[in-house]
Amino acid sequence: MFSMDVKNTRAQVVNPIPLEPAPSRPSAGPWRRTPFLNLALARLRSPDLILAAIFIVVLSYLVLYPLLELIVRSFTWTERDIRVFRVRGAEVGAPTLFFWREMFAGLNSTEWFYAPLWNSLLTGGISAALAIAIGSILAWLVTRTDLPGKVWLRPVLTLPYIVPSFAIALAWEALFKSPRYGGTPGLLQATFGIEPVAWISHGPFPITITLAIHYSPFAFLLASAAFASLDAEMEESAALLGASRYRILRRITLPVIAPALLAAFILSFAKTIGTFSMPYLLGVPVQYHTISTRLFASLARGFDALAYVMALVLIVITAVVLVVSQRLLGPNAKRYQTIGGKGFRSQVTKLGQWRWPVFGAVFMFVLITAIFPLALVAYQTVMGTSGQWGLDNVTLHYWIGGSDPKYASGEPGLIHNPRILGATWNTLKLAVLASLAVAAVGLLIGYITVRNRGRWSARVLDHLSFVPFLFPGLALAAMYLSLFAVPRGPIPALYGTFTLLVLICVVDRLPYGVRMGASAVAQIGTELEEAAQLQGASWFQRFRRIILPLAVPGAVSAVMVCFVGLMRELSLFILLITPSTQVLMTLGLQYTSQNLEQFSNAIVLVVAAITVIGEVIIWRLTRMTQGGHG
Repeated sequence: MFSMDVKNTRAQVVNPIPLEPAPSRPSAGPWRRTPFLNLALARLRSPDLILAAIFIVVLSYLVLYPLLELIVRSFTWTERDIRVFRVRGAEVGAPTLFFWREMFAGLNSTEWFYAPLWNSLLTGGISAALAIAIGSILAWLVTRTDLPGKVWLRPVLTLPYIVPSFAIALAWEALFKSPRYGGTPGLLQATFGIEPVAWISHGPFPITITLAIHYSPFAFLLASAAFASLDAEMEESAALLGASRYRILRRITLPVIAPALLAAFILSFAKTIGTFSMPYLLGVPVQYHTISTRLFASLARGFDALAYVMALVLIVITAVVLVVSQRLLGPNAKRYQTIGGKGFRSQVTKLGQWRWPVFGAVFMFVLITAIFPLALVAYQTVMGTSGQWGLDNVTLHYWIGGSDPKYASGEPGLIHNPRILGATWNTLKLAVLASLAVAAVGLLIGYITVRNRGRWSARVLDHLSFVPFLFPGLALAAMYLSLFAVPRGPIPALYGTFTLLVLICVVDRLPYGVRMGASAVAQIGTELEEAAQLQGASWFQRFRRIILPLAVPGAVSAVMVCFVGLMRELSLFILLITPSTQVLMTLGLQYTSQNLEQFSNAIVLVVAAITVIGEVIIWRLTRMTQGGHG
């Protein structure tokens, strides 16, 4: 029986009984799973696309929606507008061109718009040109000549850009202050008995000069990189043909680095037209207004819609400037390439008998623009009474003193002052948290844009992350004031909260973080990730174990750039600060308006000291991380 069963079983296997065909499944039609559909579904589930979608949605709300809200608000009546402007027949929520007409063609349009616009363009253009001239000359001397002391001159020359622009304005006012506009004489009048003329004390001249001093280190850094990468072969060839040093400099060196100088000019100009602190301190006392100070004054007087129109004008000007720069530099970039694959040499120009005189001139410039302003600001902090420059008026009360009715209406010195200590903690906490957030988000967005180059999601995300660069600080603050003053759906009203300050800082500095993150990721080859993927590592494991450790130096650099910028930031916070969220720079401005220059100058020194210390610490961390991966 057993053998028969086996034989029958084998027979069934060899000659299977034909079965009825299984019922066919209905066709899936156009939704049938195809290789293309499988690839698309896998793409939709990829962490890159999911993160890109999340960032696009968040940035659209934080960048594009505030801009749209600002535009809509400038064309819409609110109850406050009707009450302030007293326009008959206006209805809340109704569309209107009233604010744009008032700004461009109203009775006060010259005073409120055209004059401040011209002042902004004039001071911004001249100061940017001066900054480029100063920065490029210093860069050539430091990088291309045998100037003595170059090792220590290079960091000192960047000092005016590291310290707050507020400090340079305060130092200028302390030196050239006239009793006509402040009640007490400045150092020049107190020492030599010479009262400065009005146009030196306040107005376009001091604004232009102080802006040029502040932004010349920025031009110096950009021009230094261009000079350092200039190959000496062209200069040597011209010298062999008998060209003089001046002719070589004018016909070869300067034209080759022209793109770097043009880029520095455009970026400096875009920054200066939206600067607030210098025009406010040196222009408002003589009613010399720029767009930024008029915008601030409009919001202070309740003319919110007019302020929003000015903010949009600032944004448009900045956007136009950057578009023009792209048009000028983009198509012609290859004309200025000087480093090829045949080797590179840099040539040092011998200054000869002019070596030490030139060093003396550069040292005097450093002394006047970097060291003297800080020394003057420091001396003012130990003056018991403003305007009395004698040594008998020296006191340390504003640093270590307790409450004394003889000084500052009884307000204690810095180390005992709860307002200053609270603002110091807020500033440090804000700068650290925002810088870390910018570095983290910038690295993630940079990774997505680099690894997915060419995809629509990467392009959209890259453009969105750059948009905040178009917004001057005061304009972005006005946008967030309009957006977060009231709750909108699930988003609560954030005005007056520390969260709003962190949020606006991250958005404002995000372009820097993304550019540095993308630069760091671009240097990491894809082979490491591909090998890890073949071993079964997930996206998050590859990012955490490969990308993050290798991109740490770039992330630390992003932290340093953001920290330095946020410590001395003023215009970004001036519209959003409340007593509980006060930061050092806004508190310093308040003390200045109260004629308590000792406190405002002490705050400037604290900001400068924290900024330099923080920069040194972050720089050392950068060196450590680079050494660890070297």
